[in-house]
Amino acid sequence: MEYCQLYQLLLMNRLYLFLLFGFLAFGVQAKGRLNVILIMADDSHADNYGCYGSKFFSTPNLDQLARTGVKFNHCYSEPVCTSSRVKIMTGRDGIRNYVQFGTLDKDEITFGNMVKEAGYSTAIAGKWQLHGGERGTLAPACGFDTYCLWNYPGTERSRYWNPSLMRDGKLLKTTEKDYGPDILTDYLIDFIGQNKAKPFFVYYPMLLVHSPFPKTPDSKNDKGKSLDNFRDMTLYADKCVGRIVDALEKNGLREKTVVIYTTDNGTHRNLTYPFGSEERKGEKAYATDGGTHAPLIVNCPGKVPEGIVSDDLVDFSDMLPTIADITGADLPNVKLDGRSFWPQCQGKKGNPRQWIFQYYYPKYKTAAAKHGQGINNNEIVWAQNQYFKLYRDGTLFAVKDRYEKTPLKAGVSIKADATRRLLQSAIESMPVKAAKLSGGKK
Repeated sequence: MEYCQLYQLLLMNRLYLFLLFGFLAFGVQAKGRLNVILIMADDSHADNYGCYGSKFFSTPNLDQLARTGVKFNHCYSEPVCTSSRVKIMTGRDGIRNYVQFGTLDKDEITFGNMVKEAGYSTAIAGKWQLHGGERGTLAPACGFDTYCLWNYPGTERSRYWNPSLMRDGKLLKTTEKDYGPDILTDYLIDFIGQNKAKPFFVYYPMLLVHSPFPKTPDSKNDKGKSLDNFRDMTLYADKCVGRIVDALEKNGLREKTVVIYTTDNGTHRNLTYPFGSEERKGEKAYATDGGTHAPLIVNCPGKVPEGIVSDDLVDFSDMLPTIADITGADLPNVKLDGRSFWPQCQGKKGNPRQWIFQYYYPKYKTAAAKHGQGINNNEIVWAQNQYFKLYRDGTLFAVKDRYEKTPLKAGVSIKADATRRLLQSAIESMPVKAAKLSGGKK
């Protein structure tokens, strides 16, 4: 054999070995990667959960996840669904990407795109409502391999009994005996079983517990009142979470899967419910603590220590970088507003926030009556920490002032004055104008 031929043969063998070890290394990496299941209930404040102090609502599965994982006391959504869904999926504040109610701008990069690019199988089930207008988008374009969704092109209004659901481009045939949340939970359980040998990402924006408030399959009350049914629906949402956790156990994935639970905004305004010695009114769509204070529970045995209770601030823009941190995915090459809270989930200090920024353009015009500015006097901007909240119009409130009845004047409190300066600088650090909201009525 000539020298040149021998040299070429050696090069080919080296290339073969390089590829072989590369594939083996990728296999080991993929096998060790954590799955993520992000569950987001609809219209449910933190005070609707036993682990956050409720004695009225029963949430045994979520309480157990909180006890055996980490519970964040200061997580904040947006006041209404579209704003929260866009923010949680993109890691970007609404001042950068809010278009209109019911729209996720088609140019945005979502956590679905991000993890799919990293080699994850992806699924979404639940409520979509992001395809409206000329700029809206659909699930496949957001990185989801498979979907089963309500409020999606081709579906109708029914979401609970005899639901109208689109599954991978086909409208499901359902009857009056079919309950939407069961179909969606079953769908995701099947996905988990089919993808147990490879890393996956599941996003479950639940139908529960949004109005209307019909009885659930487990309801035993005969009164049929909204609050009674809402309490049953909260328990049923908890049951759906428990079924997904059970499916992870059955498939040997419990210690390989990070389960995250939160909600998209506060409780429906038509509901008044007991909490401690109070009767609390739902504040959905208002830019108040009652409209934005969300539960956040993270659980993964062996990866997330038991019994962590964190007072660190978490904003919905933090979800995407946290998922990137968990999965090893590369962050999108765009301006992000979030930061990972995965270190805190592991019992580390991490990089806690000093403040969060919120931009909100409400569909519910009354919400902007006090602090609306800018386009149609409807834009609401504020910054807050765990204790105080400053609107861009200069009004400061204590966060514990749930209905924001008592503005705080300068000079009353040293701590409040210092926080006012911090929050004012936070507001000034963000863009003044919304990048994608037009001047027309939205």
